[in-house]
Amino acid sequence: MVINKNIAFNPIDTFECGQCFRWNLNDGVYTGVSGGRVCRVKNRDFEFSPSDEEYWNKYFAFNVDYADIQKRLLKADNTLKPCIDFGSGIRILKQDIWETIVSFIISANNNIPRIKKIIETLCHMYGEEIVFDGDTYYAFPSPKRLALLSQEDLAPLRAGYRDKYILDAAAKVASGEVDINSLYSMSDEDARKTLMKIKGVGRKVADCILLFSLGRFSVFPADVWIKRILNNIYNIENDKIIDFVTQKYGALAGYAQQYLYYYYRSNEAAQINGD
Repeated sequence: MVINKNIAFNPIDTFECGQCFRWNLNDGVYTGVSGGRVCRVKNRDFEFSPSDEEYWNKYFAFNVDYADIQKRLLKADNTLKPCIDFGSGIRILKQDIWETIVSFIISANNNIPRIKKIIETLCHMYGEEIVFDGDTYYAFPSPKRLALLSQEDLAPLRAGYRDKYILDAAAKVASGEVDINSLYSMSDEDARKTLMKIKGVGRKVADCILLFSLGRFSVFPADVWIKRILNNIYNIENDKIIDFVTQKYGALAGYAQQYLYYYYRSNEAAQINGD
């Protein structure tokens, strides 16, 4: 499958902007696993099982008009222009909610290579095998599978204190104490509160889950880095950030966050002081 040339998409922008951890680059081809399915992406050419086309169309949100989103963001804030120009190929993915919960628990106070290694080890050890084009991959393990494990079982991940958070998430989701399917019909605030019942899920991790799996595009995940960006660019104090982005970007705040985060994290040499 080759996507329409008018659809905004660049695999580097999309897979390297910090929203996902199971896409790996080898010889110019990104290979990803989601929902028990495998996809390969080279430039704008996609390879996957024909029966999975609907899944991947939804995953990549190919029905979303990014040209319109970018135009509306620039109208609200022209300061975003270099960020949008740099990351114009970003698409916010609609990821599996269970995988997103565990992935962002693992991401807390961690770096991307280590996050990816922990997740791949977890999948290799406890996920079901998937054979695609003669190669073997591993699905993300279900909450029921992980709920049967102990911290000792997770020791090979070398995830440290996050082990107990992964197990807590698995136990609460498997038992129904946290009903992840009900999140889709909840308000942002109720969904956030429900997610925060899980140990290791604070406001920022919950907001990443809302944005990257539930498609709540008015949500603006704010970690230390994004707070620093807004402090420097807009002179906004930390306790005023959510009100500021809500008023400035409204329903598009999540898109603005990704453009800001990707641009300034990718251009650390320039930093955020106007150099």
